[in-house]
Amino acid sequence: MLPGSRYTGCMHRVMLYLVAGWSGFFVMALELLGGRLLAPYFGSSIYVWGAIITVFMLALSIGYLLGGHYSRANPSLRRLCLLLWLAAASAAPIMLFGASLLDALSLRLTDPRAGSLCAALLLFSVPTAISGMVSPYAVRLLVADRHSAGLDTGRLYFVSTFGSAAGTLLTSFYLVLYFEVNQILWAMVAISAVIGALGALRRPLAAAALLAALPLSLPPCAQAAGEGESAPLRLLHSERSLYRQVLIYEGAGSRCLCFTRMCSIGRQSCMNLAQPDQLVFQYAHMMLGALLLNPAPHDVLVIGLGGGSLPRALATLLPQAQIDLVEIDPAVVRVAADYFSFHASDRLHVHTEDGRAFVRRTVRGAQRYDLIMLDAYDHQYIPEHMLTAEFLQEVRSLLRPGAVLAANTFSNSHLYDNESVTYAKVFGEFYNLRANNRVILARLGALPDAPSLRANAEQLVGAFKPFGFSPLSLLELYSRKVDWKTSARLLTDQYSPANLLNAAP
Repeated sequence: MLPGSRYTGCMHRVMLYLVAGWSGFFVMALELLGGRLLAPYFGSSIYVWGAIITVFMLALSIGYLLGGHYSRANPSLRRLCLLLWLAAASAAPIMLFGASLLDALSLRLTDPRAGSLCAALLLFSVPTAISGMVSPYAVRLLVADRHSAGLDTGRLYFVSTFGSAAGTLLTSFYLVLYFEVNQILWAMVAISAVIGALGALRRPLAAAALLAALPLSLPPCAQAAGEGESAPLRLLHSERSLYRQVLIYEGAGSRCLCFTRMCSIGRQSCMNLAQPDQLVFQYAHMMLGALLLNPAPHDVLVIGLGGGSLPRALATLLPQAQIDLVEIDPAVVRVAADYFSFHASDRLHVHTEDGRAFVRRTVRGAQRYDLIMLDAYDHQYIPEHMLTAEFLQEVRSLLRPGAVLAANTFSNSHLYDNESVTYAKVFGEFYNLRANNRVILARLGALPDAPSLRANAEQLVGAFKPFGFSPLSLLELYSRKVDWKTSARLLTDQYSPANLLNAAP
């Protein structure tokens, strides 16, 4: 019989495997959710993930070392379970104080490398190191003699690694689709406490009943789908940036920027080679439709560069305006200059950083804008941390009275309802322009009526002509109709599974 428990023989081994497997699950789920927690403050770049992975690897290595030393003095199942409790307790401050800590760090450390590294160290190093102590300690309890040491250790690390794989898969494919980050974390803390009780309490049957009272009944998982295109294309340029594959293709009289081979999941930007100023995509026409709500903005912010067609058009249409352009990927800025005739100037300022981080920092200053355009995409869709109510509220704080927001989104996906509810929550009524894409036009103040829109469109006919369309053609698209489920769940920093929801209905 083990000291401090009533488990013997086979049940003792089962408990050791259970503790080791759950510890692996706990660490990997925490690591994945850590990326979500840091993204609103420091972005989701390779720097941020590099910081998170580094902290977890270092913390685990320290935990392995400490666990080995800890196992030398009177090892017992109860002490092993105490590690689960300590790991769970040290994770609780993530939910209780994490947001305040991250906000303070993002204010003081604007470099995403330093900020994300410090944040990961402060939030995740202790629970991860304690979790790392579990496996070597469990090995000490499991190994009965030297002849079976290798077999027993292999089995235990199989179970622990299997738990890590389960934590990775279930968290990334399933849990984040239905639950907020903090809900998942609190559930993990509770499960750790219950499993610890199973091993540590002197009444195992009562502990087992407690575990049975904590089921997770989850609905079926949705799958994401992408929309592809096929066309005869010739590759002009390819490079692997810090964030993605950046590809330039040419064919059928157009040159296109893509983030997937043969533009299999859409095209980020295209230029008509015969008429470079012409806007190829209808969504760009609809984005410029923001000028019908405010024809003469002086300060403009554009988040997301692509090939630079929108910023170039704005610079031409608004010769007196100052334009801030935010693009996270330096490679995209380079190819926009080399292949799409985009160049910064004394009126068009390029900021190479995460759009959410730029907005958070700018909110604290005096700069405000008359027009903000959200056009940031990765290879699938808008980055998840730039879809949430918190982000939109920060963007709203940058708008002057009467200023306009234009956001490029998809018109046909399961995310449509969630996205619409979120924009309506932050901005109230907005114009909904739907074609191949959907563009949301919101205003800080009352929306202009149809006669005002037409009057502004008529004034802009000549200015829009070089871009290959008339603003009058957009008028029939301006709709205030609520064509979404108002009961859809709000997208927040805690709940934003965009990649899973963004599947064609």
